Amino acid sequence: MMFAEPIPVIDLFAGPGGLNEGFSCVHRPDGQDAFQVRLSIERDFHAHRTLELRSFFRKLRSGRVPEAYYDYLRRSEPSEEIRRNELFGKYPDEAAQAREEAWLAELGREEPRRVHERLSHALGRTTDWVLIGGPPCQAYSLVGRSRNRGKPNYVPEDDERQTLYLEYIQVVADHLPAVFVMENVKGLLSATLNDQRIFQRIVEDLHFPAKALERAGRTVTPRRRHHLSSRYRIVSLVDRALFEEHDVRRFVVRMEEHGIPQARHRVILLGLREDLQPAKPGILRIESPVFASRVIDQLPRLRSGLSHGDDTFEAWAGTILSVFERANLQPG
Repeated sequence: MMFAEPIPVIDLFAGPGGLNEGFSCVHRPDGQDAFQVRLSIERDFHAHRTLELRSFFRKLRSGRVPEAYYDYLRRSEPSEEIRRNELFGKYPDEAAQAREEAWLAELGREEPRRVHERLSHALGRTTDWVLIGGPPCQAYSLVGRSRNRGKPNYVPEDDERQTLYLEYIQVVADHLPAVFVMENVKGLLSATLNDQRIFQRIVEDLHFPAKALERAGRTVTPRRRHHLSSRYRIVSLVDRALFEEHDVRRFVVRMEEHGIPQARHRVILLGLREDLQPAKPGILRIESPVFASRVIDQLPRLRSGLSHGDDTFEAWAGTILSVFERANLQPG
């Protein structure tokens, strides 16, 4: 099926926008964008700033990106807020679109009606769109769980991060994306809540999102007429089998096996709306290892600038030596 316009994308728990950067880089054979991010939702102020700026960049990308954009990135004075307002002021239409696309809001605390309205407005009448994102991972990661065990009064059942995935499922049930991509840390596979594996519970809920909300005491607010029995197939990006047919570890994507210069392992679930059958998505190709040097060797060498002093080798070496001396350590 070919689409005349880019396929809409909604990004939940977007962070600084890594997933939607990937989707935004995909092009059709005719060179046009295959996807268009319509709405990204993120609660962290600083991550949202990056999200909004990258959205602004994509609005400019249809033409030549102006030097003013790169000047904003290079300059350190005056304040970042002033420089940002100056840049956005030169391109008010693109800035307004970026602010509309990148929403600073906390799912789970934002009024549900407001979330529903923003998504409905972003999607318009389209029924074929993609939902991406992943609930915060701190409650599932091995490091996060280790830290939580060290807290004397920590009760997993009271940690709202454990059930933030229901906000994702709420959007699936309300708006029925044709496809969704849910990403999380590998620790999700072993995390438990109420003596049940979180991963199995999430997958079961994604199969039948409306039923999952009913069990959680939530209601479905449909954007259009649809059956509450709508379900999804959950498939792997690295194995052709359906979820029920294989070990859960088959849902771990090892980035270094697919051309990424980083040993980053993530659980990624691909959901397909039942009416898309018999669609059979492909799987990621195994690629030769890519070393980090191939990616970063050509980048300019930078120092952090945190010391606000002279950026010379002598100043840097002196700072390092003073650290060793204060710690009563001998370098080398």
